Amino acid sequence: LVFDPNSLPISQLESLRFKANQIIESIQTLQRTIEVGGQNVMPPWPDILSKYNLILSQTHSFYSSLTSSLSQTQAKSPYEKIALHPSVGMTDAQFDNEIIPLLRNQQTTDVLQQENATVRRLAECMVTRGALAISGVQNQSSQAAPSSGIARTQRVTNEDVLRECAEIREAHDHRTERAVRAVLMLRDKYEWKQRLTVEMEEPEELQWDPRL
Repeated sequence: LVFDPNSLPISQLESLRFKANQIIESIQTLQRTIEVGGQNVMPPWPDILSKYNLILSQTHSFYSSLTSSLSQTQAKSPYEKIALHPSVGMTDAQFDNEIIPLLRNQQTTDVLQQENATVRRLAECMVTRGALAISGVQNQSSQAAPSSGIARTQRVTNEDVLRECAEIREAHDHRTERAVRAVLMLRDKYEWKQRLTVEMEEPEELQWDPRL
């Protein structure tokens, strides 16, 4: 079987790769904007909104490029028929390092690392120690959970972690509802339109003449 490179939609694939890299860079830019270099501040909302809208626009363009290749007679995308295979002989190490990453159907390495770091930080603040306790990273025999003051003597199960996650979610939802009620109460108590009402007469009413 002879492979014909001309049968591949090279230009379309290059365009998709370029757009995918744009999306990744935009997501990283939004992440850096939100983090603000680790400072405990909130970036301006217009900056966040503009970068988020850019990601939406680029994602829509990427989706349009994928669907535009479909014709009225085609039920499946032509990209689904493309198989990835090296054109030259490769060692196992080269195959693992160069080909396997292209076959990934999970998040990129940066996203996975960020996700693992987030899960670890959350687990360190949990009484059950979350994923750290499940994976056996932490010694569970006599280590006390932060702010709990109680040393665990039994092994933490998945149910224990899920139960604490549910409690955290419920507590978060309760605080959110309380904050929303507080804002509604302030809105009902202090009418913003009345505070912005101008009681002074307008220049037209005073028969003001700019020539004077």
